[in-house]
Amino acid sequence: MKTLLTILALTGALTISGTAKEPVNDKCPVCGKAIRLIFHSQSKDGQRVAFATAECQEKFDKSPSKYNVKPKP
Repeated sequence: MKTLLTILALTGALTISGTAKEPVNDKCPVCGKAIRLIFHSQSKDGQRVAFATAECQEKFDKSPSKYNVKPKP
């Protein structure tokens, strides 16, 4: 029971403190497909950018200036 309460308390704390910003894009800047929110990075201006796959995120992180992040319409 103590373990369950500890897990619930930690989950609640992470939820409250981890309010993430919405990504600025709705299409992956690397491949052009729809984004998945689990793959994201911070752009150089501090905005959250989301990607379609982990590979797309890795490519962006290696050279972010190579890709054009288009904001949501």
